[in-house]
Amino acid sequence: MKIISLEIYGYGQLMSRKIKFDQSFMQIYGENEAGKSTIQAFIHSILFGFPTKKENEPRLEPRLGNQYGGKLELEFDGQKVEVERVKGRVTGDVKVYLSNGKIKDEEWLKQKLNYINKKTYQGIFSFNVLGLQDIHKNLTEDQLQMYLLQAGALGSTEFTGMSDLMQSEKEALYKKNGKNPVLNVQLEQLNDLEIKIKNEEKKLSEYERLQDERDKISRRLNQLKDNLGNLTNRLTNKEKEISLHNDVVEWKKLETNLNIEPYEFPEQGIERYESAVRSNESIKRDLTLRNEKLAQVVHTLDHVNVMSERDEKALNSIRQRESDIKEKHQEFKQLNKQIDDTERDNELLRQDIGWNDEYLDVDTSEAMKTHIAEVNRVKEENVVEREQIKRSLNQLDIERDRYNNNVDRLHNDLVSDENYEQKKVYNQKALELGEKKSLYKKMEESFKKQKEESEKRSKQYKLASCIGGILLIAIAIYAFIASQLIFSAIFAIVGIILVVLSFFIKSKNLDHDQAFSKEIDELEEKVKHLKQFYDLDFNLDEQTKMRQELEGYYQSQEILNTKKAELKKELEQVEEIIEQKERAIKETKASIHVSNQLSSQLLNDALTTIKKIKQNRFEIKRLTKLRDEKHSDLEAFYLEAESIVTHARLHYQKVSLFHDVKQALDEHQKEFNIQSRNVEQQALLTNEITALSKRLEENNNVIQSLFSFINVEDEESYYRHHKSYISYNEDMERFNYLTELLNNHNYDYDKNTQLSYMTKTDLENERNQLELQVDEYNDNYLNVQAELSDLNAKINHMETDETLSALRHEYHLLKDKVNETANDWAALSYLQNLVEAHIKQIKDKRLPYVVKDATDILSALTEDRYNQVIYEDQNVQVRHENGQVFHPTELSQSTKELLYIALRFSLIKSLQKYYPFPIIVDDAFVHFDKHRKEIMIKYLMSMSEDIQILYFTCNKDQNVPQKQTITLTKIEGAKSK
Repeated sequence: MKIISLEIYGYGQLMSRKIKFDQSFMQIYGENEAGKSTIQAFIHSILFGFPTKKENEPRLEPRLGNQYGGKLELEFDGQKVEVERVKGRVTGDVKVYLSNGKIKDEEWLKQKLNYINKKTYQGIFSFNVLGLQDIHKNLTEDQLQMYLLQAGALGSTEFTGMSDLMQSEKEALYKKNGKNPVLNVQLEQLNDLEIKIKNEEKKLSEYERLQDERDKISRRLNQLKDNLGNLTNRLTNKEKEISLHNDVVEWKKLETNLNIEPYEFPEQGIERYESAVRSNESIKRDLTLRNEKLAQVVHTLDHVNVMSERDEKALNSIRQRESDIKEKHQEFKQLNKQIDDTERDNELLRQDIGWNDEYLDVDTSEAMKTHIAEVNRVKEENVVEREQIKRSLNQLDIERDRYNNNVDRLHNDLVSDENYEQKKVYNQKALELGEKKSLYKKMEESFKKQKEESEKRSKQYKLASCIGGILLIAIAIYAFIASQLIFSAIFAIVGIILVVLSFFIKSKNLDHDQAFSKEIDELEEKVKHLKQFYDLDFNLDEQTKMRQELEGYYQSQEILNTKKAELKKELEQVEEIIEQKERAIKETKASIHVSNQLSSQLLNDALTTIKKIKQNRFEIKRLTKLRDEKHSDLEAFYLEAESIVTHARLHYQKVSLFHDVKQALDEHQKEFNIQSRNVEQQALLTNEITALSKRLEENNNVIQSLFSFINVEDEESYYRHHKSYISYNEDMERFNYLTELLNNHNYDYDKNTQLSYMTKTDLENERNQLELQVDEYNDNYLNVQAELSDLNAKINHMETDETLSALRHEYHLLKDKVNETANDWAALSYLQNLVEAHIKQIKDKRLPYVVKDATDILSALTEDRYNQVIYEDQNVQVRHENGQVFHPTELSQSTKELLYIALRFSLIKSLQKYYPFPIIVDDAFVHFDKHRKEIMIKYLMSMSEDIQILYFTCNKDQNVPQKQTITLTKIEGAKSK
């Protein structure tokens, strides 16, 4: 991505500002308050959105009513786009204009930026002096190592900060030996509940005995239920056997009937036999009809009469040229008509342009048309410009009157300059008075507090001195008793001195400065004097704003006067051009022989008309030549046709020539068609008679083969055999159906045979016996079920004491809370491990390449004094040219910054494939000496071959070419910091 240009509509104090970045490396130079930081913030805002309330950044909305926002012209992979962001939503409304005219939304822009956010972009691609100063904070050795590793691997502290935040959240939930964390408290409460529940459960021995007895009866009840189910199933099976008994008997009977040799019959034998019989009868009738028709055809051929082949060809040649001759007659008439129409068209065209004669030598070339169009265009443009200038002059007069009215209104509302200046003095003195009163009050409170503390300390000193003296005197007495006279004397003298000093210790007298109080009184007197002798009852900010507005109106009036003078000068030049073009138009009208009354806008139409007249004249000559040729061709044809018709013994008439020829040929063709049709019909009938005889023989063979297949001699035996065949197949179909039905009920051949030998009476007796057994088991089941109900009633009665259930309910609720808290703690642990694994993966995968590139960068920036960056055991070190290895804390301030910059540049190069973004540098090299800064600038310019670099500075580097430098002017009216 490359930033080609930016246009600021309104952002902070920058209004209507446009800057182009023509080179890959651009030095943006400007003094303090020239707008360098504002431009950087503008670039971030257009790409990632205006700052929100959650971000610790100013929104920089313009105060003078200009539109908030602007646009960037970017280049993505050779495609130029414009990104415009203006005030709308909190982060602004975005439109992306593509080079093909399409418009995209913010989601398209985020995708192009590979979903990088502002914070990450600033942490990796933006450099400033404040960021480099973080290296020199009071960091420990481990903190400095982590800071450098983050610069080379992650680009920011976001991931490590996330890990620390998760650790603090985990400790708030649970600590191994903690008491106050949530999970520790909940586990303690859970242990208390478990003790209470165990005490209640000791009362449940009788309850458990009843439960055991209920379980035994339940098992007995289940056994009865299973036995009852088995008997019920057997009863169901027996009823099914009774229902299927008739089908099984029928199946066995069919099996016996079908135990014979199967009947055979030809496939579709009846249909084939009947079809052959019907076909024989039809063939015999067709043979009789075709023999009769053949006799009629032979009789017709004897009476046909046709023309000779030579006369037929000659007449056909005349007939084939009928359309051509008629077309030539039509063309001859059409040519005469076209000649007359063109002559009339030329006469009308001459009338349109006012010609009495044809001037065929007039220049109608495209050059003449272009000349006329250009003269008309210039004249029209200047006429439009003249009207626009006149409207602008009227608008300027209206604007000047409006400014004059506003100036008069402001003069009426302004106060005198003396009152205005005294009001400023009054506001300054009043502000100073308030601040000094507040300071005086704070000083007075501080003095009182110090006095109290001094008195308290003096009392403490006196008490300590007195106690110390007494203790020393006691020690002296002890030493005296122990016969240590020297020590006794020393301790006695020191103890007496301390006791005496305790009476001389006094607190220091403190008092606040009286001169400060006097100064406050003088200020109060001055403020009172100003308010008494001057009219200060007005708003100073409004008066200041009115004076600024009045000055703006004066400047606008001067600008209007200048614009009016320029517009009058332009009006004179435009009117002179209009007169020149009108003279050129008159000369053109004379050259093409048209009236001066003809509009200049119609001159090109007149040239087109003249060109049409010339074209029509050439067309008339061409058409006349064609007409004469057509007339000669027609006369030659009629001479040839007369000789051909006479030889064919036809009457010749020029008017009805083609009709007579066509009638003669049609009569010949009719006779010839009759002859050809009858010859073909004769051959066809002969072939059909032969084919019908063959088919009759084939049908007789088919009937004989059907009889032979089942060994019969006549039709009656054939049909009787077919009936036996149908009966056998119907029995077989019923047998298969019953077999499938019984198989679906899981009845195999043996079971079917066994059931067929039983009588229905035996089956019903067995069913009645099973029904008696089922009734007996039902009675036993109901008795056991009643006994179980009695036990359940006793157990429910014991469960009416809700103490244990309440404790268990509370236990389970608390257990759910513990599980939820434990899940939260586990989730935080998982996320923390995930973040730490991600950091480790990035370091292990990216840092070796970053360190390798950082070695080359640091070597170039230090002129090979530091020729290697070493990364081992999570530590970064650098090797000096003399072979010594230094820890980052042992490096100088600027060398540490160079190491940090080398790691950052190396990270940017490794990310260039995924994030090809420009680098923004904001006076990040203020700690470098002149030589080292020159090396840095030179390296940045070499990097710009692959990456765009924008270098903002208030100290212009003279080694950067002028074409790569943009100078920002200081913003007028900016407040000094």
